Amino acid sequence: MGESIDSPDEAQIRQTLTELEKADGEHTDVSLGHESGWTLSVFREKRLLWENVEDPEVSPREATLDSWDDVVDLLLKLSRGDIGAVDAFSWNF
Repeated sequence: MGESIDSPDEAQIRQTLTELEKADGEHTDVSLGHESGWTLSVFREKRLLWENVEDPEVSPREATLDSWDDVVDLLLKLSRGDIGAVDAFSWNF
């Protein structure tokens, strides 16, 4: 609900994802941003939105994952700066 954590580890990511249980009309997601402009947003139903908020030429991509472990894995990759691994994920266009 507006809190920010720099370079979260796995435990912090999992704790933050529990906040989705309290999602409401105003706070619908949790997100992790990278200094490059890439942001990964996660919604309650394990739906992800991958977008570069600094480059309007890049189309946002979406996916819905089956497990929270998979969500955590992608968030960890982004928190470690592995943009290529997140970008190479099988996104729906």
